[in-house]
Amino acid sequence: MKLLTAFSIFISIAFFSSLASSFQVEGEEINLSGTITNITLGDSGGLINVEADNERYGKTWLTYNVNLSNPSSRDQGTFHGRATAINTDGSRASSVRQGIWSRSGYIYSFMSLDDASDGNQYLCITTMDLKSNKVEMKFYAR
Repeated sequence: MKLLTAFSIFISIAFFSSLASSFQVEGEEINLSGTITNITLGDSGGLINVEADNERYGKTWLTYNVNLSNPSSRDQGTFHGRATAINTDGSRASSVRQGIWSRSGYIYSFMSLDDASDGNQYLCITTMDLKSNKVEMKFYAR
């Protein structure tokens, strides 16, 4: 009986853990692939600069002001930043960004809310590989 109860609890925890860790967004998706161009470290965090090409906005420069704001973990915190882009016709757009980050090994994951100067608002999910300096971003319009 104890074995059956323990097994049932284990299966329940495994099932609900998988639901809690899965996150999926639907709707229009804008992709961006880029490169980390610079990292500057400070006592309470750091600054990460990224350069990329974006299918909607063109050449894009992004800044991540990373804060070690979680006293329970040095592997997660908050960030804020900006983005500026210039497309092929020379039009410029910018965005204010803020959100959260976490780290596992060389991989940093960011989730942000971005308020663009053209009136669009986005949920942005970013993955950075600090070993290869590769950045992948997915933007979802509100």
